[in-house]
This record gives sequence, C-alpha cells and structure tokens, in this order.
Amino acid sequence: MALLIYGAVLVLAALAESTVGYRLDALGGGRVNLVLVLVAAWSLVRGAQDGLAGGLIGGLALDLMSGTPFGLHTVLLGLVGWGTATGGGTLERGGLALLFGTAVLTTVAYHGVTVLVLRVLGWDFPGLMRFVNVLVPTIFLNALFMPFAAAFARRLDRALSSWRRLELE
Repeated sequence: MALLIYGAVLVLAALAESTVGYRLDALGGGRVNLVLVLVAAWSLVRGAQDGLAGGLIGGLALDLMSGTPFGLHTVLLGLVGWGTATGGGTLERGGLALLFGTAVLTTVAYHGVTVLVLRVLGWDFPGLMRFVNVLVPTIFLNALFMPFAAAFARRLDRALSSWRRLELE
C-alpha cells in the first residue's frame, strides 16, 4: 500500500518535472530533480527494496515523458533507489549530513551517467563547462530540497504504518 501511494507521488513528480520544471530556469540553468530526490529520500526511509521499486516507478514515469532513450531513467533511478539505501544507511543514523551528502552524490552520479550514456549513443552536448554550469546549481537545489523530501517520505511512512496497525487490530 505504501509503495502504491508513493508511486502515485512519483508519477505526479515526474509530470511536474517534465512540464513545469523545464520552464523554470533557476540559478542559471539548474532545476530540482523532484523524482531523483524523492526516490533517494524514500530509499533512506524504507530501505533498498522499496527504494529500488520507487526508482523503477519514478524512472518509468520519466521515461514515458522524456525524449531520451527509453529505459535510461528507469535503470538509473532504480540503481539510485537501491544504492542509496545500501550505501547510505537510514535517516535515524545520519541526519542532515546524510541528506545533503546523498543529494550531492546522487545528483552527480545521475547526471554524469546520463551524459556518458547519451554520448556513447551519439548525442551531442554543448560541452563540459555548460554541463558544470547546469550541474552545480542543480546540486544546490537538490540538496536544498532533500530535507523536505525526507520529511515528506518519513511522514507518509509513519501515516501508512499507523494505518496498517489500525487494519490489523
């Protein structure tokens, strides 16, 4: 039940990221990667299996709305969801340092691998400086948004857990 509800949140986030997100040009080209941040936060709250499933759902939603090769976002966000929980631990142990570090590392890995895969497939890019000029503000915005995403994921997890306890009683 929790994954179904969070999957709907990820689909809405992908829709917002694909429509409104690309119209906003904050801080010189950087944009919040809503789905990436929500997948990483969900993974930290729920663990590797739910993180992987959330990444696959969010990535599939982005793949359906983007012009990149189909499956790229699904694979990358699935790996982010699984890897964040595997390498990062849980929110109870890490606090803000874990959230900011996770946002920075996942953003760099996600965008770096995306560019490498698209370059291998023959896509052209403006250059390294343009990539860095977009990546740095994106890292900042994702790190800024990460505590809010984690609080949302934690609150939703608690609400759904208490719901389940009421169903069992």
